[in-house]
Amino acid sequence: MKVVIHDRTERLPAHLRSDAERKLERLSRHFDRVLEAEVHFEEESRRSRERRVVSRILVHALGRKAPLLKAQEKAADEQAALDLALDKIDRQVRKLKERRRERRIVGPAEMTVAMNGDAAPTVSSELDTVHRHLKSESVEQARARLEAEGGQFHLFLNEDSGEVNLIYWRADGGLRVIAPVLH
Repeated sequence: MKVVIHDRTERLPAHLRSDAERKLERLSRHFDRVLEAEVHFEEESRRSRERRVVSRILVHALGRKAPLLKAQEKAADEQAALDLALDKIDRQVRKLKERRRERRIVGPAEMTVAMNGDAAPTVSSELDTVHRHLKSESVEQARARLEAEGGQFHLFLNEDSGEVNLIYWRADGGLRVIAPVLH
């Protein structure tokens, strides 16, 4: 994960930079699809004599539909503002991970939710058929498209073999291509 720190206060101590990098890199323990985090420190422009620092954090996640996560906090010093903003970002990352996990478990099938207290949602027993037009792609193009879309798998027409292939994320984070063999 890439961490970029912008200091507009020009008073940011070196230990705070390393502390911010270390804490932001821990976001990947919740959600491994975090690509980049930006931290902005600036002084609030106020007419009062007390100094207020604004810490703004932007987190970019992998995927076409991944939202840009934002948090902004104000405090008397940089450390306090950073800690408050980090707490907000941490909650947002965990919430994003939970939403993606729930979507993956339920899948794209239509859901019928029983409204009886704490009853769990049930998946419709009807078969859901999806028709797709496949594009002829190389394995590398399919890999790039899978990473850009942030999905779990991508179905494509292999331009080398002319066969339908499936590329997907393995549990260990690697990728695998399935090329069916017909008997």
